Amino acid sequence: GALSHGFLKAGFDVRAGYDIDANCRYAFETNNKSKFIEADVAKLSADEIRTNFSGKLPTVVAGCAPCQPFSTYKQRYSTDPQWLLVPRFAEIASEVRPDYVTMENVPRLLDYGNVFNTFVKTLEAAGYLVWYDIIDCSEYAVPQRRRRLVVVASLTRKISGLHKTRGAPKTVRDAIGTLPPIEAGESDEKDRLHVSSSLSPLNLKRIKHSTPGGTWRDWPKT
Repeated sequence: GALSHGFLKAGFDVRAGYDIDANCRYAFETNNKSKFIEADVAKLSADEIRTNFSGKLPTVVAGCAPCQPFSTYKQRYSTDPQWLLVPRFAEIASEVRPDYVTMENVPRLLDYGNVFNTFVKTLEAAGYLVWYDIIDCSEYAVPQRRRRLVVVASLTRKISGLHKTRGAPKTVRDAIGTLPPIEAGESDEKDRLHVSSSLSPLNLKRIKHSTPGGTWRDWPKT
């Protein structure tokens, strides 16, 4: 529900969120003041989604298909049902016809032309003007160097890009530097989200030899 929360903070009326995992319910409903609907997105109908619209403009349908089929670390192939969720999302969005459609995924999705091109062409055939690019999240006030493929499609106007945050990128220290220090394996009694993973003596030693912006090559051989 993080994408939905971004829309909420921007002033949108978040009406509903769909996911097949029931464990998402509490976090989504608590953080987004909205309803969670446990359902297989691949089986949703346009009529069902339209019932959530409030009548206010603009309308937006956002979808984030699982990235595992296209990830460098856990690549799955076309036999995985999740593979079909990207083009299926385009089909649903084209039937619903909101003012805007947006999606994000790993940059490697572009390497799967048959999947991504089908996604884009489906939206274009429905009359959408489609913009997409690979963005560096550190340029948008996110304290990490995370690259994501972002798609924004509009029925009414051409999208030229996203507005970057002015000034220097936000660091991890900027974001969580005020949290009290804790040791490896400990958690903060007052903040359940402030938890440090347990680390072996070897990994603790590696971290102590790490430098800002460095890599594992900075570690000594012994």
